[in-house]
Amino acid sequence: MSGLFTNVPNFALSIGGDELLLGAPQWVSAAIGITAVITLLVIVSYARPETSGGVRFLAGLLKLAAIVMIAICLLEPMRSGSRPRPQANVLPILVDNSQSMQLKAAEDAPSRNERVSELVDGDAEWRVRLAQAFDVRQYAFDARLESVEDLAALPADGYVSSMASSLKSLSDRFSERPIAGVLMFTDGNLTDLPSADYDWSQLGFPVYPVVPDSDGALTDLRIADVSVSQTDFESAPMTVTVSVDAVGIANEIVFIQLRDLATGKLVEEQSVRLTDEGEPQEVRFRFRPEESGVRFYDAIAFLGQDRELMQDSEGDETDSEEATLLNNSRVVAVDRANGPYRVLYVSGRPNWEFKFIRRALQEDAEVQLVGLIRIANKEPKFSFRDNKGVNDTNPLFAGLGDAEEEGAQQYDEPVIIRMGVKESEELSEGFPDSAEELFAYHGIILDDLETEFFTQDQMLLLRRFVGSRGGGLLMLGGQESFDGQAFGDTPLGELSPVYPPRMTSDKGNGPYLMRLTREGLLQPWVRLRDTELAEQDRVREMPGFLTLNSVGEIKPGATQLAAVENPGDRREFPALVAQRFGKGRTAAWMIGDLWRWSMRRQKDDPDDPGQAWRQMAHWLVNDVPRRAEVRIESNSDPSQPVTMVVNARDEAYLPMDNASVELTIEPLEGESFTMSATMDESEPGTYRATYWSREPGGYRVSAEVTAPDGSFVGRDESGWTAQSGAAEFAELQLNRDLLAKIAEQTGGELIAEDQLDQFAADLNQRDVPVTETWIYPIWHQPWVMFIAVLCLCGEWGLRRWKGLA
Repeated sequence: MSGLFTNVPNFALSIGGDELLLGAPQWVSAAIGITAVITLLVIVSYARPETSGGVRFLAGLLKLAAIVMIAICLLEPMRSGSRPRPQANVLPILVDNSQSMQLKAAEDAPSRNERVSELVDGDAEWRVRLAQAFDVRQYAFDARLESVEDLAALPADGYVSSMASSLKSLSDRFSERPIAGVLMFTDGNLTDLPSADYDWSQLGFPVYPVVPDSDGALTDLRIADVSVSQTDFESAPMTVTVSVDAVGIANEIVFIQLRDLATGKLVEEQSVRLTDEGEPQEVRFRFRPEESGVRFYDAIAFLGQDRELMQDSEGDETDSEEATLLNNSRVVAVDRANGPYRVLYVSGRPNWEFKFIRRALQEDAEVQLVGLIRIANKEPKFSFRDNKGVNDTNPLFAGLGDAEEEGAQQYDEPVIIRMGVKESEELSEGFPDSAEELFAYHGIILDDLETEFFTQDQMLLLRRFVGSRGGGLLMLGGQESFDGQAFGDTPLGELSPVYPPRMTSDKGNGPYLMRLTREGLLQPWVRLRDTELAEQDRVREMPGFLTLNSVGEIKPGATQLAAVENPGDRREFPALVAQRFGKGRTAAWMIGDLWRWSMRRQKDDPDDPGQAWRQMAHWLVNDVPRRAEVRIESNSDPSQPVTMVVNARDEAYLPMDNASVELTIEPLEGESFTMSATMDESEPGTYRATYWSREPGGYRVSAEVTAPDGSFVGRDESGWTAQSGAAEFAELQLNRDLLAKIAEQTGGELIAEDQLDQFAADLNQRDVPVTETWIYPIWHQPWVMFIAVLCLCGEWGLRRWKGLA
């Protein structure tokens, strides 16, 4: 009979993991004395020589054994140990419910999920034994941790494996409850892998991963990575780079397709051969999207024999040699920023440059060029002999009618024409003198202008346009450009990427031959050819230029992209220099007659000058902020939400608080819905909202910003892709190393599937948070008296047999 005692005797002797106790140690002396006396009497009684010594010895030994056992019972010997207190310790059983558990090593083999379903059946002996001693809880995890009633009925259809966060959730959930450990069934291929130096012992409980003896070799082809790059080339062509690798497949041809998801149209197909070493192979798709904005494409990789399976949305994966086809495709989001972008061209005199720039940008639907050209300076530069002081208007406007003459420039005002304006009032007062008017443009081109053309306030406004608004400024060479120290002391000189000349420099006479520097060759908006050799050949065919502005040294942080050389003395001068300035960018062309290039078209590509101007315009307006902008902050963990960040600015491009921001989210497959973004208290003018992409695929979001007074501020769109399959099937083999690391750091161990019964039996002997002391009274057991009686009966029978009784 077993029992529990609160007062454990002090006298104890450790034997193995238990202790041997004496309940009545005060009887030790008496028991020894009684045993000694009786032993002496037995020895004396068996000292008679009537029988053989062997019989006497055996009979005496049996009697002494019975006497010793009875004497020991006087001391009340007991056995003591510790065990888990029944139902006091929580024991969660955690099962992976992600799609990777559907993988199988062979076609006729059970999947990982089917194997686990058999093991975790509620009637299994190991589960019954654990339930007797522990508070067993059942959980499944994929994107998040969930309590379930039947672990054997899990469908294994989750898109991700959030094992790390699920273990952390268990730690938080039972932070005030004792946990004996976590028994975990998973392949170890988690999608929320923490940093390499993460210490799993922070969980606070041992983890016991259950693993098979072997998982078999899997064959698989997958898209390892997809990247999108956009350059400042004409019409913003895109480059989509797709990287593929394989396991168990070598020296095979792999086909990669890029398809437009909206139309299903095939953009391009390429092929690549896998190497024997299994190194990833890359292909690049360079194309021009048919429309601006956010578009989605599907990158698909497949072997030749799987072509029909990949094109059939209901294809059966079991017909493929691969373990899964779910990692053979990736959705790609391409955000080709849409215009219109507005560029203001300001020139001090009519020239050929404006004609060719305007002609080039007319072919670009995304860039609108607005011209502000001075055709005559103030009156002191003109002498009209027929002017008798009859009126004060400039004679250039005479004869145009009363309405025109009323708005004509006065004698002390320059004559300026406007071209490409949207409204009649736009630029009617000349160059803008307010931030609201100037900041409506994304880029500004200044051509052949002296600093006196601007007021001091207008130059400071230009500085704000670049530094604070983030606009682009391009300075073209000419007679009045970069004009000495007077230019350098103004805000325009501060914006210039080059210092003014210290003194008049002797540049010699042209023609000047241009070349691109190493930095220029690396800039996609500067070069026009795909290779360095072709680009150098193109530049050598350019005509010689005759006009070059004198400038000083290049400013720190600026980059020289092109230079010109005087063939007469081989001296070199900067031709194109660019720099970052505040939030924006500035560039300067020191060549004053670039129009000569447009006059002399090249044979292989007569539109080179036009393409160059279009690329330069795109660079000028690239990354220029708008009043309303939305961007996506994705998380590397696909189980975590994406954050949509909206920036709202007023007409002066200062942060706008208390705006209303409405987001419309459009899944590729599903209905759109709207939600509101809330203001970020730490960043003025910033609004945030989060969204969980439960289904894989593409998502488009449009943000509409309304000012506090109800006026419309702006609208912007962006998009993202949920690539849960890419993360879930990044690795297919059982991640035994990671599971062993988790078990080691938490104090657990790897448990083989066929050792679950032994584990359930041994868990009672392991260290658990809540235990109780148990005491087994050895002296009070029937078998003790039975052995003592058996010894006495044996001794009596032996004496009767030998005639000693």
